[in-house]
Amino acid sequence: MKHHLFLVACLAAASALTSCTNDDSDLDSLVADYDAALMEGLTPIVWDATPLSESDPVTPGDNDFEENTTWDYHVNIAFSADGATVTGDRSVLRQVTVEGGRVTVRSVAKGVEYTLSGTTDNGCFKVYSDSKFKITLNGVSIHNPAGVAINNQGGKSLYVAIAAGTENRLSDGTEYATPATEDEKGTLFSEGQVIFSGNGTLTVDGSCKNGICSDDYIVFRPGNVINVTTAAGHGIKANDGVTIRGGVLNVMTTADGAKGINSEASVSVSGGRTTVITSGNSLVEDTDTTSSAGIKCDSSFVQTAGAVLLKSTGEGGKGINSDRHVTVSGGRLNVMVTGSKLLSSPKGIKAGADIMLTGGEISVFSAKSTPIDAAGSLVIGQGYMTYDNGSRRFTLSY
Repeated sequence: MKHHLFLVACLAAASALTSCTNDDSDLDSLVADYDAALMEGLTPIVWDATPLSESDPVTPGDNDFEENTTWDYHVNIAFSADGATVTGDRSVLRQVTVEGGRVTVRSVAKGVEYTLSGTTDNGCFKVYSDSKFKITLNGVSIHNPAGVAINNQGGKSLYVAIAAGTENRLSDGTEYATPATEDEKGTLFSEGQVIFSGNGTLTVDGSCKNGICSDDYIVFRPGNVINVTTAAGHGIKANDGVTIRGGVLNVMTTADGAKGINSEASVSVSGGRTTVITSGNSLVEDTDTTSSAGIKCDSSFVQTAGAVLLKSTGEGGKGINSDRHVTVSGGRLNVMVTGSKLLSSPKGIKAGADIMLTGGEISVFSAKSTPIDAAGSLVIGQGYMTYDNGSRRFTLSY
């Protein structure tokens, strides 16, 4: 109620000011004061690279666990200023091509693990494989000024294990020299599934397209710290879904219309700490208007545990934008949307169907529009301790 009274006072004062002066600065100041009052007490949303202590028991037979595969063959790629060297079980590879720091391998063998180390400012690692394979990042830094840093051109699973205690970096250039018959859609790109595991740190910088991209699905397992920044595309992009089981995931996008996490299927969160910050404005292409979002999914968003922290500051930006249901039954969800409303309406949580909140701790703030927007029903479960659905703030805890 105090915020509504504050707004009435601001509008009354603004009316008095406009009747005697044309100075817009006083009105802007009053509006800023009102925005500050609305945001009072909100927890800031910032990147946090502090590792988490989480368990990750292996499910026997589950293809998303690289532990269920025996890696009989080991190939080592060491990058340096002079190029790259390939050692280990090279005989199981059908072809190995090394051109400076650019390494391409073709394999028909099963159970191959590639370990990458060293630094290159003009390199990449491309794999053609008929079977699933594993890449271990063991203190590697790859910059490819003309394309992607790691490229899986096979449709099978790619397991990315980030070695414990190591720091790794992947970055692309502002333009790609992509072959006409292939896709290259991000700094780390895979035609097949991508499953992250390990206990190291990976930093991914995207300058041309997406940061991490799969034409299938992407899974993040507990242990790692993964930081993704993009200036042109989405942070995380997957055609068949994104699953966050744990770990620390920090994503920042600055491009207009860009999403921190963009899934053409569902997004599922059951652990970890995911922080997404977007600053891009709405984007108009032909007659279609699209806005930035922390998480965008063409199917449903489901959170059962973990922490999801989303901030969008651009015009029309959204926290969660789901074409279908949004379901939160546990964990912590904190959304802050501060962008203006012009081409698109900013929303904290927007769903094309129902929004079902039955557990966890939820805080949603939208400075210029309603925080919760469900095309279907807003379902609030029984047993909550606090519940407040204001004009700009929504809070709920169990």
